[in-house]
Amino acid sequence: MKLVPIQAAIALTLAVSALCTAPAFAQAPEATEAPASEAAAPVPEPPKANIASAVTCQVLISQFDDSVAAAKVEDAIKASARTLRGDGNKACNAWNYEAGIGSVRIALETIGRKPVR
Repeated sequence: MKLVPIQAAIALTLAVSALCTAPAFAQAPEATEAPASEAAAPVPEPPKANIASAVTCQVLISQFDDSVAAAKVEDAIKASARTLRGDGNKACNAWNYEAGIGSVRIALETIGRKPVR
């Protein structure tokens, strides 16, 4: 009866080798390049960042953040100024520096501070 353990070992070896040859997950076929007729139009270059305006925007935002707590104005005015500051920050992050700087300057003037730039 020594054949039973040997047969079990052979069966186990065959089962394991069968599992190893099959992929564990379905694999997608390799992507091929699209024909020239289906090629997308070239992507336009993104706009260049204006470093000087970006710095001005961040300096004004920092000035506002440093000044708003100590400002001697009503809380409702501070809240509206914070909204303007947030709008300005969003505009600057979207590279719309003119609108962003304008909003932050108005926010600073609302709390009674003079913009440094």
